[in-house]
Amino acid sequence: MSDHEFAGLPGPVQRRWVTVSTGDHVSGVAWGPGPPEVVLLHAAGGSARDWDGPLAGLGRPALALDLPGHGRSSRHTAVYAPRKLVLPIAEAIRSFAPKAKAVAGTGLGALAAAALAARHPHLVPALILIGTLPGHPAPSDDAEYLWQGLARLAAGGAPVTVVRDGLSDAAVAELTERVPSARLVASEGHSSAPDGSPPTAAGLTAARLADLLLTGSTTRSTS
Repeated sequence: MSDHEFAGLPGPVQRRWVTVSTGDHVSGVAWGPGPPEVVLLHAAGGSARDWDGPLAGLGRPALALDLPGHGRSSRHTAVYAPRKLVLPIAEAIRSFAPKAKAVAGTGLGALAAAALAARHPHLVPALILIGTLPGHPAPSDDAEYLWQGLARLAAGGAPVTVVRDGLSDAAVAELTERVPSARLVASEGHSSAPDGSPPTAAGLTAARLADLLLTGSTTRSTS
Protein backbone atom coordinates (compact mmCIF):
# COMPACT_ATOMS: atom_id res chain seq x y z
CA MET A 1 0.00 0.00 0.00
CA SER A 2 1.39 3.39 -0.92
CA ASP A 3 2.13 5.75 1.95
CA HIS A 4 0.61 8.44 -0.22
CA GLU A 5 -2.87 6.91 -0.53
CA PHE A 6 -4.33 9.58 1.74
CA ALA A 7 -2.19 12.53 0.66
CA GLY A 8 -4.17 15.74 0.82
CA LEU A 9 -6.72 14.47 3.34
CA PRO A 10 -6.89 15.93 6.84
CA GLY A 11 -5.20 13.37 9.06
CA PRO A 12 -4.64 11.16 10.69
CA VAL A 13 -6.03 8.69 8.17
CA GLN A 14 -4.70 5.17 7.86
CA ARG A 15 -5.45 1.91 6.07
CA ARG A 16 -6.27 -1.01 8.37
CA TRP A 17 -6.41 -4.75 7.66
CA VAL A 18 -7.64 -7.82 9.50
CA THR A 19 -7.69 -11.47 8.52
CA VAL A 20 -11.05 -12.98 9.44
CA SER A 21 -11.91 -16.57 10.32
CA THR A 22 -12.76 -17.44 6.70
CA GLY A 23 -9.12 -16.76 5.78
CA ASP A 24 -10.05 -13.65 3.81
CA HIS A 25 -9.01 -10.17 4.79
CA VAL A 26 -11.14 -7.11 5.40
CA SER A 27 -9.75 -3.63 4.88
CA GLY A 28 -10.90 -0.34 6.26
CA VAL A 29 -9.92 3.30 6.55
CA ALA A 30 -9.58 4.71 10.05
CA TRP A 31 -10.09 8.45 10.46
CA GLY A 32 -8.91 10.52 13.40
CA PRO A 33 -7.10 9.71 16.62
CA GLY A 34 -8.55 7.35 19.16
CA PRO A 35 -11.06 4.51 18.90
CA PRO A 36 -13.63 4.94 16.10
CA GLU A 37 -17.01 6.21 17.27
CA VAL A 38 -18.88 5.14 14.14
CA VAL A 39 -18.57 2.41 11.52
CA LEU A 40 -19.64 3.26 7.96
CA LEU A 41 -20.59 0.78 5.23
CA HIS A 42 -20.75 1.75 1.55
CA ALA A 43 -23.13 0.76 -1.25
CA ALA A 44 -22.63 -2.07 -3.76
CA GLY A 45 -19.78 -1.41 -6.15
CA GLY A 46 -18.24 1.21 -3.87
CA SER A 47 -15.50 1.23 -1.28
CA ALA A 48 -14.51 2.73 2.04
CA ARG A 49 -13.12 5.71 0.14
CA ASP A 50 -16.69 6.69 -0.82
CA TRP A 51 -16.91 8.21 2.67
CA ASP A 52 -13.86 10.49 2.24
CA GLY A 53 -15.99 13.60 1.62
CA PRO A 54 -18.19 13.50 4.72
CA LEU A 55 -15.46 12.07 6.97
CA ALA A 56 -12.90 14.70 5.99
CA GLY A 57 -14.99 17.33 7.75
CA LEU A 58 -16.53 15.21 10.50
CA GLY A 59 -13.85 15.80 13.12
CA ARG A 60 -14.62 12.57 14.98
CA PRO A 61 -12.85 9.19 14.93
CA ALA A 62 -14.54 6.91 12.42
CA LEU A 63 -13.98 3.70 10.51
CA ALA A 64 -15.12 3.13 6.92
CA LEU A 65 -14.96 -0.53 5.89
CA ASP A 66 -14.47 -2.07 2.47
CA LEU A 67 -17.23 -4.66 2.23
CA PRO A 68 -16.01 -8.15 1.28
CA GLY A 69 -15.56 -8.32 -2.48
CA HIS A 70 -15.10 -4.54 -2.65
CA GLY A 71 -12.29 -2.02 -2.36
CA ARG A 72 -9.16 -3.53 -0.85
CA SER A 73 -10.90 -6.35 0.99
CA SER A 74 -10.52 -9.87 -0.44
CA ARG A 75 -12.00 -9.86 -3.91
CA HIS A 76 -12.34 -13.55 -4.81
CA THR A 77 -15.93 -12.76 -5.69
CA ALA A 78 -18.28 -9.87 -5.06
CA VAL A 79 -20.68 -10.59 -2.22
CA TYR A 80 -24.15 -9.06 -2.38
CA ALA A 81 -26.14 -11.14 0.15
CA PRO A 82 -26.37 -9.10 3.38
CA ARG A 83 -26.33 -12.12 5.69
CA LYS A 84 -23.14 -13.43 4.09
CA LEU A 85 -21.42 -10.16 4.91
CA VAL A 86 -22.15 -10.32 8.63
CA LEU A 87 -19.30 -12.56 9.80
CA PRO A 88 -16.42 -10.58 8.24
CA ILE A 89 -17.99 -7.25 9.18
CA ALA A 90 -18.53 -8.35 12.78
CA GLU A 91 -14.95 -9.57 13.10
CA ALA A 92 -13.61 -6.35 11.58
CA ILE A 93 -15.64 -4.24 14.02
CA ARG A 94 -14.40 -6.31 16.96
CA SER A 95 -10.84 -5.74 15.76
CA PHE A 96 -10.98 -2.08 14.72
CA ALA A 97 -13.94 -0.45 16.48
CA PRO A 98 -15.23 -2.50 19.44
CA LYS A 99 -16.53 0.62 21.20
CA ALA A 100 -18.25 2.25 18.23
CA LYS A 101 -21.43 4.06 19.19
CA ALA A 102 -23.21 3.63 15.86
CA VAL A 103 -23.17 1.75 12.56
CA ALA A 104 -24.32 3.58 9.43
CA GLY A 105 -24.76 2.38 5.88
CA THR A 106 -26.26 3.09 2.50
CA GLY A 107 -27.42 0.68 -0.20
CA LEU A 108 -25.89 -2.76 0.32
CA GLY A 109 -24.05 -1.34 3.32
CA ALA A 110 -27.36 -0.44 4.97
CA LEU A 111 -28.71 -3.94 4.44
CA ALA A 112 -25.48 -5.42 5.77
CA ALA A 113 -25.76 -3.17 8.83
CA ALA A 114 -29.33 -4.39 9.35
CA ALA A 115 -28.17 -8.01 9.05
CA LEU A 116 -25.39 -7.28 11.54
CA ALA A 117 -27.96 -5.83 13.94
CA ALA A 118 -30.10 -8.96 13.58
CA ARG A 119 -27.20 -11.33 14.31
CA HIS A 120 -25.00 -9.27 16.66
CA PRO A 121 -27.12 -6.49 18.19
CA HIS A 122 -24.44 -5.79 20.81
CA LEU A 123 -22.21 -4.49 18.00
CA VAL A 124 -24.89 -1.99 16.91
CA PRO A 125 -25.64 0.44 19.78
CA ALA A 126 -27.36 2.68 17.21
CA LEU A 127 -28.22 2.14 13.56
CA ILE A 128 -28.45 4.69 10.74
CA LEU A 129 -29.85 3.56 7.38
CA ILE A 130 -29.45 5.99 4.48
CA GLY A 131 -31.97 5.73 1.66
CA THR A 132 -32.37 1.97 2.07
CA LEU A 133 -34.70 -0.39 3.92
CA PRO A 134 -35.22 -4.15 3.61
CA GLY A 135 -36.97 -4.68 0.28
CA HIS A 136 -36.68 -1.00 -0.63
CA PRO A 137 -35.84 0.28 -3.15
CA ALA A 138 -35.04 -3.21 -4.51
CA PRO A 139 -36.57 -6.57 -3.52
CA SER A 140 -34.46 -8.71 -1.20
CA ASP A 141 -34.66 -12.37 -0.26
CA ASP A 142 -33.50 -11.37 3.21
CA ALA A 143 -36.14 -8.67 3.70
CA GLU A 144 -38.30 -10.44 6.29
CA TYR A 145 -35.26 -11.53 8.32
CA LEU A 146 -33.86 -8.01 8.24
CA TRP A 147 -37.16 -6.40 9.25
CA GLN A 148 -37.44 -8.75 12.21
CA GLY A 149 -33.89 -7.88 13.22
CA LEU A 150 -34.62 -4.16 13.04
CA ALA A 151 -37.73 -4.58 15.17
CA ARG A 152 -35.80 -6.54 17.82
CA LEU A 153 -32.97 -4.00 17.84
CA ALA A 154 -35.37 -1.12 18.37
CA ALA A 155 -37.36 -3.05 20.99
CA GLY A 156 -34.10 -3.56 22.87
CA GLY A 157 -33.63 0.20 23.12
CA ALA A 158 -31.16 0.88 20.31
CA PRO A 159 -31.98 4.02 18.30
CA VAL A 160 -32.82 3.35 14.65
CA THR A 161 -32.62 6.35 12.31
CA VAL A 162 -33.63 6.24 8.64
CA VAL A 163 -32.77 8.94 6.11
CA ARG A 164 -35.67 8.97 3.70
CA ASP A 165 -33.64 9.86 0.60
CA GLY A 166 -35.16 7.99 -2.34
CA LEU A 167 -37.51 5.86 -0.25
CA SER A 168 -41.10 5.55 -1.41
CA ASP A 169 -44.23 6.20 0.62
CA ALA A 170 -44.74 2.43 0.74
CA ALA A 171 -41.29 1.98 2.28
CA VAL A 172 -42.00 4.64 4.89
CA ALA A 173 -45.36 3.06 5.69
CA GLU A 174 -43.72 -0.33 6.19
CA LEU A 175 -41.09 1.24 8.45
CA THR A 176 -43.79 2.90 10.55
CA GLU A 177 -45.67 -0.38 10.89
CA ARG A 178 -42.71 -2.63 11.62
CA VAL A 179 -40.42 -0.32 13.62
CA PRO A 180 -42.69 2.39 15.05
CA SER A 181 -39.95 3.82 17.26
CA ALA A 182 -37.64 4.48 14.30
CA ARG A 183 -36.74 8.10 13.62
CA LEU A 184 -37.37 9.15 10.02
CA VAL A 185 -35.42 12.20 8.86
CA ALA A 186 -35.42 14.21 5.65
CA SER A 187 -32.71 13.88 3.04
CA GLU A 188 -31.34 17.43 3.17
CA GLY A 189 -27.72 17.52 2.09
CA HIS A 190 -27.93 14.14 0.36
CA SER A 191 -29.31 13.16 -3.01
CA SER A 192 -30.37 9.98 -4.82
CA ALA A 193 -28.99 8.84 -8.13
CA PRO A 194 -31.09 9.90 -11.14
CA ASP A 195 -32.10 6.27 -11.81
CA GLY A 196 -33.57 5.94 -8.32
CA SER A 197 -30.87 3.56 -7.09
CA PRO A 198 -29.72 3.79 -3.45
CA PRO A 199 -27.70 6.93 -2.67
CA THR A 200 -23.94 6.90 -2.32
CA ALA A 201 -21.92 8.20 0.59
CA ALA A 202 -20.43 10.95 -1.57
CA GLY A 203 -23.66 12.95 -1.48
CA LEU A 204 -23.68 13.21 2.30
CA THR A 205 -22.18 16.36 3.81
CA ALA A 206 -19.98 16.26 6.90
CA ALA A 207 -22.45 18.46 8.78
CA ARG A 208 -25.32 16.17 7.86
CA LEU A 209 -23.39 13.07 8.92
CA ALA A 210 -22.46 14.71 12.22
CA ASP A 211 -26.12 15.57 12.84
CA LEU A 212 -27.20 12.01 12.06
CA LEU A 213 -24.59 10.57 14.39
CA LEU A 214 -25.55 12.93 17.19
CA THR A 215 -29.29 12.43 16.95
CA GLY A 216 -29.14 8.84 15.76
CA SER A 217 -27.19 7.70 18.81
CA THR A 218 -29.33 9.53 21.33
CA THR A 219 -32.89 9.81 19.97
CA ARG A 220 -35.70 7.29 19.69
CA SER A 221 -38.55 9.60 18.75
CA THR A 222 -40.96 8.74 15.95
CA SER A 223 -41.15 11.14 13.02
